[in-house]
This record gives sequence, structure tokens and C-alpha cells, in this order.
Amino acid sequence: MRPAVAPTGVVLVGADETPAGCTVVDHAAIEAELRGWDLRILHAQQGRTLSSSRDAGARLLRGLTDRVHAGSSSVAVNCRLVVGSAASLLLAEARATDLLVVGSRRSATSAALGLSVADRLAGSHEGVILVVRIPDHPPESGFGQRPVVAGVEQRGVLTPAARFALLEAQLRGCELVLVSAHHGPAPVDRTETVDGVVVRHRTEDADPVAALTDFSQRAAALVVGRRAFGGHPVTMLGSVSRAVIQRAACPVFLV
Repeated sequence: MRPAVAPTGVVLVGADETPAGCTVVDHAAIEAELRGWDLRILHAQQGRTLSSSRDAGARLLRGLTDRVHAGSSSVAVNCRLVVGSAASLLLAEARATDLLVVGSRRSATSAALGLSVADRLAGSHEGVILVVRIPDHPPESGFGQRPVVAGVEQRGVLTPAARFALLEAQLRGCELVLVSAHHGPAPVDRTETVDGVVVRHRTEDADPVAALTDFSQRAAALVVGRRAFGGHPVTMLGSVSRAVIQRAACPVFLV
């Protein structure tokens, strides 16, 4: 059985000319294929662009389109070449799409400032965003058999993040691990089946960031909630979600 998803939708991905950009597009294509949605690839060029730059951008988008179709001929791909700030353009475009996918490469400068394109988008975009950690992916073989892991504050409470994680596990045909991390005595772990998905409830006597980062080493994807709203883009992310997108060893969904 295929889980119920919106019959039509758009996955938007920001792509660049680096090899890591291909990895980000790969993950976006996977999500589009799982849902039966269209894939929109946006490539932003900074400042004034020469005709040679535009030609290079067009070649990049054609190559990425061919790459997607080599993996799945069923995914409809459309591309846009734009000029300006990647973060601002992606944010504006994402308002009319259903899932935003970006890569996260933290240079020494961005780490010192505590801000990257992924940070800005994660803090500003109101919809679901998938942050693909680079260069941690692609991992070794067996990636497809890994579970989806979601962080939950209260054990047994099906939060929006947990509901999204359940749907993602249904689409992928894998297990779901719900992790509640806090210091103190932990109740006994349990396993149940929900809507055809094997759900493992785990409670860890640990800091949430440390626990989720550890689970990310063995996960296909990590799902966390976005807790803070308003103010500066950095503060719009909760402390756990912001730390996880910087440290996780797998792609991270912010819901």
C-alpha cells in the first residue's frame, strides 16, 4: 500500500556547479519520486552575469536534468536560472512549493558567523525543509535499509514532526525510530506497528543534541521540529534543531 500524499506537489532544490550539488539534487529527486511530485531545480548566479556564465548555468541545469532522468524517468523536472542571492531567491520560490531541499556546507567563515544559506532558509522558511549534510553523504551501501529517526519531546505524543516522519517511513518502506532524550530514569523501550510501519520508541538518558547526532550515524534521515518563531533568522530555529543541522551525519528534515 502507498500512503496517502498530495496528488500533486513540487519539490524545490537549490543547485550549484560543485559535485556536492549533485548529491543535493539526488536527494530532492528521491523525495519527488517517492511522492509522485514534480522537481524544480533552481541555480542562482551572483551579481552581473556574462553570456558565458549564463551558458555554463544552462549546461549545468541540462546535466542535472539528465542525471535525474537517468535515475527515474517518471520525475518531471523543470529548471530556473536566476541572478541574485541564493537564499533570498530560494525563499521566495519556496513559498509556492511543498518541500524545499538545500545543501549544508559550513566553511570556517560561516561557522564563525553562525550563519549559512541553509541556516537562513531553515530559520525563515515556514514549510518543510530538507537539509542535506555535505560531505557526509552519500554514505556506504545499505543506506536504503536504514530507519527514519525523529526527535520527540514527550514519549507517545505524535507531534507534527513525528507524523511527517511516519509518512516518510511509509514512503520509503523502512522502520521509524522515535527518540525522546532527557536526563533521568528512562522507561522501557517498546515497539509497535502504526499504519504498516514498525515504530520503535526509544528513550535516552542524554542531551537531545548528543542523542540525535548519535542516531544520525545509523539513520537514512533525521526529522526534528522547528521550535522558535520570529526575530533573527538564527533565533527562529530552536537550539536543538539548529545544532542538529550542523552536526548530523544524515539528511535532516525540519518540520
